Amino acid sequence: MANQMVLLFPYFNHKASRRNQILQKKMEQEQQQQPHTSSSHVLIFPLPAQGHVNSMLKLAELLAHAGLKVTFLNSHFIHQQLLHHTDILSRFAKYAGFQFKTILDGVPDDHPRVGSDFVRKLFDGLELITKPLFKEMLVNSKPKVDCIIGDGVLGLALDIADELGIPIIQFRTISACSLWAYFAIPDMIHAGELPIKGNEDMDRLITSVPGMEAFLRCRDLPSFCRASDTKDSILQQIAQETRKNSEARGLLLNTFEDLEGPILSHMRTKFPKIYTIGPLNLHLKTRLFKSDQTSSGPSSNNFRKVDRSCLSWLDKQQKGSVVYVSFGSLAVLSREQVFEFWFGLVNSGKRFLWVLRPDNMPENGGGDDKGVSIPIELIEGTQKRGYSVSWAPQEEVLAHEAVGGFLTQRMEFNIGECGGRSAYDLLALLC
Repeated sequence: MANQMVLLFPYFNHKASRRNQILQKKMEQEQQQQPHTSSSHVLIFPLPAQGHVNSMLKLAELLAHAGLKVTFLNSHFIHQQLLHHTDILSRFAKYAGFQFKTILDGVPDDHPRVGSDFVRKLFDGLELITKPLFKEMLVNSKPKVDCIIGDGVLGLALDIADELGIPIIQFRTISACSLWAYFAIPDMIHAGELPIKGNEDMDRLITSVPGMEAFLRCRDLPSFCRASDTKDSILQQIAQETRKNSEARGLLLNTFEDLEGPILSHMRTKFPKIYTIGPLNLHLKTRLFKSDQTSSGPSSNNFRKVDRSCLSWLDKQQKGSVVYVSFGSLAVLSREQVFEFWFGLVNSGKRFLWVLRPDNMPENGGGDDKGVSIPIELIEGTQKRGYSVSWAPQEEVLAHEAVGGFLTQRMEFNIGECGGRSAYDLLALLC
């Protein structure tokens, strides 16, 4: 029987691949057959990363639901992951005029695609490989693209749009507070508040970000702001791309005025055309409900295989009793960092659900250590009060009544130090 199953796997993979090809072709044919209307054609281009694609797919579905022609441009690698793990083709097939297109991102498919090394390679590849391909795609687009909604960290989209005379609106997937701090990076450098030096007090206030002078501390900044050299490529890349956002026709943010109104007021001095369109997940759910359409579920945009067993475990926990821990899809942790958080979770006495990716598992060679055994007290503590999966349906987890707290990364790419506090101290504050 085992041998039969091995022989059947290629057949199942072929069937799935063939089904996706048929659905893609059907979507393209239906778009070509649509009569000419005054509907505008919008191209949406996200950074090839989980959080960016997820948010911008929600925006794409809202626009398609409103009747616009939408082209969603994914990197080829990301699109293949979505085809493998989700139902995006069948889900979007109901929208006339919607199509997916792909483009190379310049990173080899066999790259692990985590950590700062990946981020540097990605930005280099986007500039050298993706940028000319993107220009060629726009020039030859039929129907022509009337407007681009580009990821706010993809300056190449802004450059090409300006060159071709196509209006562009940029979309940032982070909070307004984060974006405003990124915008102020050059000011922090000029004021001598960056770089953060050695073992200095991580509670030192940062006073160069208008509206945050009274509460923003060194420890609150993302890890790329910990660079010892202010000419660090990632630090400069984020700062430059953020400053360029002001050159677009408008800036979309997945937030709302009641949540970040004071900071948004400061931001409008530099970005006069800010549009707060969040929370996108709630807007989409509401629109689909009102039109009697069903959604495939909030986990349908994942790049990885989702382990839904954690939902059954959550069903058995008391309301508000579980700490949900996930450090995202890009962060890389060392053995010491994994164990520090793990001991903190176990010793906190709280129930926890931890998303621990295989490439972060010490015994699997994650981070910078290989072949490390897990202490028995961590195994036993997790069995008593915890549950761990390699990837979770995050939106469903966060909406679950058993979840009372969320511990996640406060940075973009690498887990930094805990600023002198142990993981147990952080969990005590959270719980």
